[in-house]
Amino acid sequence: MTPQRNTNATLIDLLDRVLDKGLIIHADLIVSVAGIPLIGVNLRAALAGMETMLEYGVMQAWDEKTRAWERENRKKKQEALVAREKVLLKTQGACHTSEGLYQTWQYGRFYLTPTRLILYHDSFGKILFETPLEKIRGIGLREGQASPEKKTRQELHLLLEGNRWRRLTTHDVQQFKKNLETATLDAGYNVEDLSNEETETCPQCGNLDFVEVLLANGCGECDWTSPVAAKKMPGIEALN
Repeated sequence: MTPQRNTNATLIDLLDRVLDKGLIIHADLIVSVAGIPLIGVNLRAALAGMETMLEYGVMQAWDEKTRAWERENRKKKQEALVAREKVLLKTQGACHTSEGLYQTWQYGRFYLTPTRLILYHDSFGKILFETPLEKIRGIGLREGQASPEKKTRQELHLLLEGNRWRRLTTHDVQQFKKNLETATLDAGYNVEDLSNEETETCPQCGNLDFVEVLLANGCGECDWTSPVAAKKMPGIEALN
């Protein structure tokens, strides 16, 4: 191949050329000090797009292993759903979880069926969150903080049986709320709209609850007590 020079070529053109045709690097380096060879480097490298690599028989074993893993992983995705269970909605989203001081958002894919709501992690084949529709007592729409960007985003707050709360979010929270309300109504369950009810997270463990409950009784998930509730406890006035 005769070397050609194109002064109008861009970095994108160069990258496209490398991925399409491939690049072979052969290098033998010797590092010497005062004429004494100390370090030897023998470099053999190939750089190209996967299609080009496979065309020349490179990385075929890795490609076959990866494809086999993906086929098996797709089978696992279906195991999260009961056989013949109808999917009403499938969308990317996240559920907030807290264990002590550790708080994070777990991302996956929401599956809404006529009987339950599931957050499923496709890659790990694991259910991150699940609740039957009959256990949903209330649904509220709130503005939450998206850490670490510190920007606000909409969250869906679910009040479950036993006064347990869950914070969920998707790319379209309002539509997600409508779909969930429709599913619970079609299943014959009455769910309270809590969008106008004030809720807050516990400053110690991040547990969600009504503002009035946190101020009056403290957090039911940890030992945090609000200043209002602390003043009502015996012995507080004497200490003051």
